[in-house]
Amino acid sequence: MILVDRLFVFGLIACIALSPLPLGSNRPATWSLLAAGVGGMVVLWGLVAALRPSLFRLSGVPALLPMALWLPVILWLLVQTGGPEFAWHPLWFDTQVALGLAIDGAISVSPVDTGTSAMKLLCYGGLFWIACQTGRDPDNARVLLNAVVVVAVLYALYGLVAEFAGGDTILWYKKWAYVDALTSTFVNRNSFATYCGIGIVTAAGLGLQAWRHDDGDGSALAAGRRSQTIILYAAAASVLLVALIFTHSRAGLLSTALGTGAIIWCYTSRMRQLPGTAVLAGALVAGASLLLLAAGTGTFERTIDAEGGELGGRPWLFQRTLAAIADRPLAGHGAGAFESYFQSYKNAEFGGVYAISKAHNSYLEFAADAGIPALVLLVLALSWLALACLYGVRARRQDAAYPAIGFAAATVVGLHALVDFSIQIPAVAATFAIVIGIGYAQAFPTGGGRHNRL
Repeated sequence: MILVDRLFVFGLIACIALSPLPLGSNRPATWSLLAAGVGGMVVLWGLVAALRPSLFRLSGVPALLPMALWLPVILWLLVQTGGPEFAWHPLWFDTQVALGLAIDGAISVSPVDTGTSAMKLLCYGGLFWIACQTGRDPDNARVLLNAVVVVAVLYALYGLVAEFAGGDTILWYKKWAYVDALTSTFVNRNSFATYCGIGIVTAAGLGLQAWRHDDGDGSALAAGRRSQTIILYAAAASVLLVALIFTHSRAGLLSTALGTGAIIWCYTSRMRQLPGTAVLAGALVAGASLLLLAAGTGTFERTIDAEGGELGGRPWLFQRTLAAIADRPLAGHGAGAFESYFQSYKNAEFGGVYAISKAHNSYLEFAADAGIPALVLLVLALSWLALACLYGVRARRQDAAYPAIGFAAATVVGLHALVDFSIQIPAVAATFAIVIGIGYAQAFPTGGGRHNRL
């Protein structure tokens, strides 16, 4: 059983370590390799679990409910690749008229892209399942979350070295975007900012766990080891914070700050030592001031220029995406096909001849792509996971740091998705799936331990 556990732990660590290579796995070859590897892991887990039912560490409603919400979304995306003629997208009929030919259509404007989106969601669901079942064991959970921190720090260090060396390369690629910001192995600074945020809240949670953990050994050697552990997590969080600041991502800074606040809130509420309103307000003001000062002129200048620059286009983009949703609120235009169908929603005010591949709001984009019912199911699934982690913070008698990390990671990712598309980058989604899977697995009490051990 130990060997089997190690096999799946190593498999998950490999996904954590390799998914950011290269370009956050946001290219067909790399996301296909990731999906193939995860698919192989899931098949192997199923075969082994058939012989060793003890691998089902989390079963019943907690295991089935996320699946019951997630799988219908994937099935709907597969339906979108074809579907009955009355549900076909109008563009297919326009194409028939233009060509004068009878061609097969689909609900989706781009069935290939929609099939790819279904594959990605299956991949992330598979990672969640393996992480959930494997991470139910607290030793496995600790190893995997430590791997998230270590790998994130390594990519942050690479990004910092590349930035100070000139900042014009992504591994062996010449940078063609965001040359003035740290992106590490990612293309978009906001994507790497979310990735750093996940690493920061994970390090913060593990650091708080080390601070609160008392194994009963009051020796100076044990106290020294605990202090060293806390210092290491603090150093890891500091490296990630510096890298995050150099991304110049405002939303990344804010969502990470709120995610870190969620970790602290979980800790204080569990200890029944909630600070007063005045203390919380003062902390928020101080934290915001420090972030603005630490972010430097790059981020501050972007804030000043927002009206005519990057953020200035988002309201228009959101408005046009809402128009796309209104045209096909139930069936959608096709998951992953945003760039294909959004061309017809552009006008001379924005976009010109350039293609727009993302809505910069993952919720609106998915509603336009897959329809409102699919978005509702997806949001319900992710909300259930986050709320279950929040429940676990109070319900667990020990190791409550793990569900707290899961809830904080959901806070970072969920908030940043309101103004960007980081969760649509495979490396971010895969890492988040593993972290939330571990947090969710550890959210349900197993008995034993002391109530206040974080």
